[in-house]
Amino acid sequence: MNHLRQALERALRGPRATHFLEAMGIDPKRYWLLMDLFSKLSERAEVMDQLGRNSAALKYGVIFYFLFSSFMGLVMAMSDMPPYAFLGLFLVITFFLLSSLLISEAGNSLVNPTEAMVLAHQPIDGATYSAAKLSHLLRIVFYLVPGLNLAPAFEGLFLTRARWYYPLLHLSAALVVGLVTALACCAVIGWLIRIVPVRRLKAAAQLAGTVPFLMMMLQSQAQSAMRTTAARQLWTLLSRPAVLWPTAIAGSVLALTAIGFGLRALTADFLIRATSLVKGSAKSAAHSRPSIFGSFTTVICGGQAGRAGFAFVSRMVRRDYQFRRQMIPTLIFPLISLAPAFKAGMPPDPFIQTFTFIHLLPHVMGLVLFFGCFMLRFGNDYKGGWVFLLAPSRAIEGLARGVHAYLWLFVVLIPAFLVVPVFAWRWGLWHALLFAIWSIAAGSMYLAVELLLIESIPFTQQMNSGAQSFTLMLMMVWGLAAGAAVALQYFVIFRSTALTMGVSVALGAAAYFVTTASLRSLATSMRYHLNMTSQSVGNLYQEIAA
Repeated sequence: MNHLRQALERALRGPRATHFLEAMGIDPKRYWLLMDLFSKLSERAEVMDQLGRNSAALKYGVIFYFLFSSFMGLVMAMSDMPPYAFLGLFLVITFFLLSSLLISEAGNSLVNPTEAMVLAHQPIDGATYSAAKLSHLLRIVFYLVPGLNLAPAFEGLFLTRARWYYPLLHLSAALVVGLVTALACCAVIGWLIRIVPVRRLKAAAQLAGTVPFLMMMLQSQAQSAMRTTAARQLWTLLSRPAVLWPTAIAGSVLALTAIGFGLRALTADFLIRATSLVKGSAKSAAHSRPSIFGSFTTVICGGQAGRAGFAFVSRMVRRDYQFRRQMIPTLIFPLISLAPAFKAGMPPDPFIQTFTFIHLLPHVMGLVLFFGCFMLRFGNDYKGGWVFLLAPSRAIEGLARGVHAYLWLFVVLIPAFLVVPVFAWRWGLWHALLFAIWSIAAGSMYLAVELLLIESIPFTQQMNSGAQSFTLMLMMVWGLAAGAAVALQYFVIFRSTALTMGVSVALGAAAYFVTTASLRSLATSMRYHLNMTSQSVGNLYQEIAA
């Protein structure tokens, strides 16, 4: 295996590859110097937030997607569907999966350009630097495309009308789709750099990463739109050979042109704007003033240390790049899952023994808390966590209470009480209040358990790309547990309002005791990680071995 890797490396750094890089406007010598630098930083675990440079996360992700696609392909092969439909479905899955990953990866590599400022004094042009930063996207493609399509390619041979060369056709088409998707994602970032103002670039890149999720979630609405008379007439017109081929050729040329100009903008404009990207807003921060809300948070957080933790989290969740990058796509799922509840008007009373999507509201809050607590420990400026070493040890308990108070107030309490004025006129005031009480009790229990996922002071750990690769797996496991809770709620608890009230009180009391234990455990974990930081603070800056 080592001999094969060495032969591949010699070929990539050989004269033919050098001529190709020069033809693309890339300086081969500086390109490989940057590649060696990024590889060394990845080996030393100093750059862990890029999936393409994390071999362990990639391997586990490939195994998961291989098992998932193997089962899915076997089920579809047993249905004996047409080979072109079988191939088309897996190509669509490959496109959506890669686009959701690669847009996020490209944005994380370029729109957070601290490294660019470090290398600004070196004579490196934009094309060379951008190519070195985005080369790890090809590694994602070459890992995930076979992982997602290898088993279905051979399972397609069981289809009645499949030819003997179907596996080769399937893998070749999937690889082409993966490479085109990677180029298109880089072009999207290039267009954003060219069009969007610098101060809005990070937010625009994060929103662009949510587009594939929205497209997947809105698939049923798109299918409904395709059933309309106008859509059928348009499809009939486009299906004619005299119209289909010119339209396909024109669309392909337009797409390739857009990709080409996007890549050109990316390579030409990135380093020019790197300085502006890392600068903060020119506006001066407003002076903090005492407020009624600040006094209220001091009370619920149990002192000044708790208020400090509350204020720290409330500001960082809006400003930290890594947290927003992970949470914005995640929040789409609960929003889309609740959309059918309002599709046919206001949902009916949940206590009339009819299942509606409003039954999912407490568990959607639990889902948001699950990913929020899981991602809260990661931050963009994690090396600044040493500042908490200056705080007295007794303040850690207050800091943990402040973190819990922020999550409980904005994810559990406020959303639950918003139900009352919205639904009281249809359900009745008593049922709306009872549902809000139940939601608070269930959300408090979810939060009490999921506090243990934070592990350290928020935003003080380096982002690990393995966390992103296991997001889908964690969501499936959590979905099974939440599904059991929804079934218990619908078939047992909501059958009686008295039973619902009694269970809510009991669940709230249990959540109080579990929260107390979780806060003690969280404070202990915070102290442990601070101790590790104090021991490793001298190793933050190391020279790269020659």
